Amino acid sequence: MSQGNPLSSEQDVFVDANVFFAIGHPSNPKYARFRSAIRNAGVVCKLPQRVIGELGGSETDRVQTALDEGWAEVIDAPSPTDGDAVAASDIATRTIANETGKPEHKVEKTDAILAGLAIQYVRDRSTKSVVVLTDDKPARRGIENAVTSQGYTDVISVYGLTDIIGDDSGDSMRLI
Repeated sequence: MSQGNPLSSEQDVFVDANVFFAIGHPSNPKYARFRSAIRNAGVVCKLPQRVIGELGGSETDRVQTALDEGWAEVIDAPSPTDGDAVAASDIATRTIANETGKPEHKVEKTDAILAGLAIQYVRDRSTKSVVVLTDDKPARRGIENAVTSQGYTDVISVYGLTDIIGDDSGDSMRLI
């Protein structure tokens, strides 16, 4: 675990699918470090249904282990009628489209939904702080732009996996 783990039990933590892809299966040392960091911080990772779908469903070993051990839970996307969530998602989508050169309709929907979820949780659930974990740089900029545009920079943060578990050179791929 990184000494500077920014997570705390007073936060809601949303996790993008790319983080679970990056940590690998439960037998992977990176998975073990992530699980340890999450448990030590006392948080439960919130996995939107769309993230679960991208990961292959809740029965995949990396998701099922997290759910069974209680350090992750599945949540629903924001309501399509929630104006603030929709606005945040739209801002994130436009930013990601600009960053990647893709048309807006080709931008991954989950990335944009995470921006809306974060704002919805802060506003509707009286959450003190929300963290979004993503290793997708355009998504990170999109979410950060949405958070800034909506005025939530003091309560919503966006981090990558290395911010949580550090960077271990032993994690890199080895040729056998």
